[in-house]
Amino acid sequence: MTIGINLVVAQPAHAENISCKWPRCTVYLNRKETNSWAYWGIIPQISVGALGTAWYAASMTQRWFVIQYANRGQCVGFNLSLAPWESQGLFGYRC
Repeated sequence: MTIGINLVVAQPAHAENISCKWPRCTVYLNRKETNSWAYWGIIPQISVGALGTAWYAASMTQRWFVIQYANRGQCVGFNLSLAPWESQGLFGYRC
């Protein structure tokens, strides 16, 4: 499945901290990646197969929330799941 809309406005950064266990992956962004996403719209690029499309679509819709976490000096993490009964979600954590 491919999304035909290109929302990236700049060259994506590469997220380093990804934890995957079926059916869920959790992406932890550091302070630099969080600020780049919040203030410049640079979406951290992840390589988790089918979840990459879900990450891309959710990343631009969640940017306002990322800005709120970044303004508080926190980093963000994001849960992605292939199971429809599990929640997807953005969360802040101390970094």
